[in-house]
Amino acid sequence: TISPSTSTQKGIFMVLVDGEESDDAEINGNTVIVPFNAGTEQIEIIGTFVIPEFGTIAAMILAVAIISIIAISSKSRLSIVPRY
Repeated sequence: TISPSTSTQKGIFMVLVDGEESDDAEINGNTVIVPFNAGTEQIEIIGTFVIPEFGTIAAMILAVAIISIIAISSKSRLSIVPRY
C-alpha cells in the first residue's frame, strides 16, 4: 500500500510489476494497493501531470491585443512600413 500526494495520484494511469502491467492494482482515495507475489523485484507506478505554460486566458488576451492593434492602425492610418 502506497499513499502518494493527491496531485500525483490524479496522474496515475499504469502500474507495472516486474515490467508487466498489473490489472490487480487498485487506486482508492489517496492509496494505491498493488498485490504482488514473493520474489517481485520491481514495482513501477507510471503517471503524468501536465502544467500548461500558457493558459487559455493568455491566448485570449493575445488575440484581443492583436485585433485591437489591427483595428486602431486601420482607423488611424498608422502603418509600420512608411508609404511613399
